[in-house]
Amino acid sequence: MRPNASKMGDPMYPIILCHGPNKHEILVWGAMTLGELANKIDEVTRIPHSNQKIIFKGRNLADHDITLATYGISSGTKVMVLGKKFDPEEDANFQAVVQIDHSCTRVERTLFDIIPQVDGISGGYLESRLCGETLGRLRKQLLAVNEEFMRLLEQLDSICFEETQTPARQKRKSVVKRIQQLMEKSDQLHENINQLRLKYN
Repeated sequence: MRPNASKMGDPMYPIILCHGPNKHEILVWGAMTLGELANKIDEVTRIPHSNQKIIFKGRNLADHDITLATYGISSGTKVMVLGKKFDPEEDANFQAVVQIDHSCTRVERTLFDIIPQVDGISGGYLESRLCGETLGRLRKQLLAVNEEFMRLLEQLDSICFEETQTPARQKRKSVVKRIQQLMEKSDQLHENINQLRLKYN
């Protein structure tokens, strides 16, 4: 919503969104388009664009480029919203991202299993004669971890979202960030292993 709308000669005013038994008061402005209102409805009610029917005075409003002022939606107006809320169980793309997130958790466990073993070698808790071979094995495991993270990022990148699939897009963004952070940890660990291999090989 535009914070300076009133300064531009287009003052904000409240309208009431009615969705079933629920009523939501929101601020709009005359030059706001129906499409912008649909975005606001999505935020407030969790009904995605594709599921929305916006009813005003018994009329289904469908042209998202037309302004609220043109439709006659003024201060205190009641606008009825029909439609089903977003259900992650029914969104195939959302579920695909969730499955990748679960896979990320499995790979993360492998990464976090390697960390204490490297710390143990670094702290001198493993016999020197065993360190070289162990570090080589851990390095191979870490390379496999990195490959898995890259594969998961590629899977996320291959998912095509509709413009209205905001929750799924946000979920993908959070999973991508999580994987990138884990890969940074993995890179640090890889550097530690390389330094230790110089010492023990």
